[in-house]
Amino acid sequence: MDSTLAAASQWATESNAAVFIRLISGETESGVMQAMSSELSEEGDEEEGADVIEFHPEFTYPIYGEHERIFGYKGLSININYAAGSLATYFNVHYSKRIEQMESTSAVALKADDVDTPMRQILADSICSTQSEFAQVVARDTHMFRPPGRKVHEYSGRSSQTEQLRYEIYSSSFDNAESAKYHERVQALVLFFIEGAQFIDTGDERWHVHTVFERLDLNGQTSYSLVGFSTVYNFYCWPDRKRARISQFLILPPFQGQGHGSALYAHIHATVLASSEYADLSVDDTIEAFDDMRDRNDMRYLLKRNAFDQIKSAPVEQSVVEELQQKHKLSRRQMTRCIEMALLKTIKSEKSVEFGRFRLFVKRRIYAQNMDLLQALDVDERKQKVADSFASVVDGYRRVLSLI
Repeated sequence: MDSTLAAASQWATESNAAVFIRLISGETESGVMQAMSSELSEEGDEEEGADVIEFHPEFTYPIYGEHERIFGYKGLSININYAAGSLATYFNVHYSKRIEQMESTSAVALKADDVDTPMRQILADSICSTQSEFAQVVARDTHMFRPPGRKVHEYSGRSSQTEQLRYEIYSSSFDNAESAKYHERVQALVLFFIEGAQFIDTGDERWHVHTVFERLDLNGQTSYSLVGFSTVYNFYCWPDRKRARISQFLILPPFQGQGHGSALYAHIHATVLASSEYADLSVDDTIEAFDDMRDRNDMRYLLKRNAFDQIKSAPVEQSVVEELQQKHKLSRRQMTRCIEMALLKTIKSEKSVEFGRFRLFVKRRIYAQNMDLLQALDVDERKQKVADSFASVVDGYRRVLSLI
């Protein structure tokens, strides 16, 4: 039996590595077909005017289970091909060998996992049935596709070849049928890159989507490629305003580290600031990378406007926090964090009286936010937990401050 199980393990594949996501653009059907059949480098490849960018998902457990392993194949390649702008989709599976049946005991048979059906269940319904059909759609959409919604912002950037590129942000809601249909294609990417993410209800018109596209000029014609997007939900805020909450926020891996996240977040914040309908901007549960990006942008924004000039040392009155929070339309928690970072920025030594006041101010906030959990601990454990949290907070603040 042990030898049988050892043999069976050779047929196991990590699903994250087996799934290939490709963004494809090209002016001709033949160029797209050739590019898709070529072996691609990690950075992508170009053939006859076609461009392919290839990357892997971070998560596949929503599709293939919590262990993210697929059994029954060798040389497995699960390919999700997207037209770079329109996200028209072609899905196929390749493998060199498939196990048909392997008996591990007289009562148990091991069979290959179904890799096709679970993936098709999360992809949009409008999947091209053949590679040739997909190549035709890509060649058409490369020039014909235009982003859904309204263009609300644009900015420039530079590629690795130092050429200047243009990026555009489009805003839309799901009362626009074209925008709702486009998001149905986008949403699979949410599961691949945002842990714990779920599909949102495109029938709810309180959702707004802000989408970033790279704009390219190909032979005198304009072409668009998806860079990233964010979904924002509008909650009611008493008595007659709205509270915007960022729910999903994703910059695709090939475009990360180039400032697109900051540009998108800054635009969303600017949209909230510009409208009297909004009370503030908050964010759903996030990861450290997003928190750092958000903190950097909020601190740069606030420092540029001398928002902390009236704050000299801790403690800071809640009335001051509320005044700044309402003026700059950040959540109270985020405004408090920014004030704490501003205080730390001015402190020269941890041995100073100012640092002692700062430490007490932050620890009181930590205790208040975690009161139920902390009160269940004995006094010594409680003190240690608060001290550990304070040290972690300060480390995070210093990391952010070093980057602004």
